[in-house]
Amino acid sequence: MTDVWQGNSLNLDASRVIDRNIYVDPKIYAAERDQIFAHTWQWVAHESELPELGDYVTATVAGRPVVVARGDDGALNAFFNTCTHRGAMLAVHPRGNSGGSFVCMYHAWCFDTEGKLMSAPMDEAYGDRLEKACYDIPKVRMETFAGNIFISLAADVAPLETFLGQAGPYIEMFTGKHEAIGRVRWTLDGNWKLWHENFRDNYHPMYAHVAIGVNYQGVTIQGTNHDIAQGHSLLAFPAQGNGDPNRIGSVIRKVTGKELGAPPPPGPTVAANADDNRNLILAVFPNLDFQHSPVGINHNLLQIVRPLGVDKAMVEIVVFGEKGESAEVRQARLETSLDGQTAAGKISGDDTEAVRRCAGGFGAVREVRWSNMDRGQSPGDDGAKNDEYSLRAFYVAYKQYMGQALEGVG
Repeated sequence: MTDVWQGNSLNLDASRVIDRNIYVDPKIYAAERDQIFAHTWQWVAHESELPELGDYVTATVAGRPVVVARGDDGALNAFFNTCTHRGAMLAVHPRGNSGGSFVCMYHAWCFDTEGKLMSAPMDEAYGDRLEKACYDIPKVRMETFAGNIFISLAADVAPLETFLGQAGPYIEMFTGKHEAIGRVRWTLDGNWKLWHENFRDNYHPMYAHVAIGVNYQGVTIQGTNHDIAQGHSLLAFPAQGNGDPNRIGSVIRKVTGKELGAPPPPGPTVAANADDNRNLILAVFPNLDFQHSPVGINHNLLQIVRPLGVDKAMVEIVVFGEKGESAEVRQARLETSLDGQTAAGKISGDDTEAVRRCAGGFGAVREVRWSNMDRGQSPGDDGAKNDEYSLRAFYVAYKQYMGQALEGVG
């Protein structure tokens, strides 16, 4: 089948361009929801966030509301977050504790932590026609990996470990011996792919992020960029030169009008293997990113972007800490993440604004249809830090999932 992006006005191979219509076309968004989000594994939580009976988290995947809950046997269960009586959601908070059962606020139908109907008030009015088993909430497929809870709406999706492929060992390193210590979320004005692309893009940091751009001045840019198959990718780079606090402090004062804060307390000892001594950004298809930094307190976090519409999305960040670490180090992790990786942070604040500006620029999609994705000319799946092997990895998988839904667009 001919790639529908062939014959673009940039005269590039179809694998090296992006049709901007995919960011603005409601039909494309609807197809993504049904063909990508309903047929992949979606991250919902880390097991450490649900330690007790009745603890739960909620998520919306491909438009379907889902709840994951800890049962009295210690097992985790995933089921649709809807009462089988009249449809009201049972759990309305991102996280909480149900007390061991979910009671619908509308008519007080009660379900256990597996989604089974336990009782309906005044059920004598139904006579013998209320067969409770008919009203158990359908379960959702769920698997865990390195403490991370994933769900899938598709019965035929590959096992989670197979789906993760080469990304698996990195996820194990990031979260396998850690626990989630904090979450923050915000709404993004732009298409979900713009946010996920941003964390596959190592070309922008020296220009978009004023607070760290100084580290790239007068040094040799180092790092690598990898397509690791199945739509996943990896960015790996050392702490970039020029970390002079006086120089960085002057930039912080210029940008924010505030002084550079005191350095965080020393973090846990960094392990000797090479991966632990590099900054790593792992992108998991279609919408999940893990970040590892050996600098300062050696932090790990993940970001997930969930589409709310063709031009709006929800970004959520989860910060991880090492089990048994001091309260001082844990607080430093949270403050460091808030300072950099949130909507108002020195890093993600810039990314949020870049997405907003791209979304605005796409108003001219009829006149300017194509985006260049051609950085990196070496054959194979690996390139330099600023190359785009990682972005191309995403779009190989994207086109496979979307299939004919991309035809006739534009």
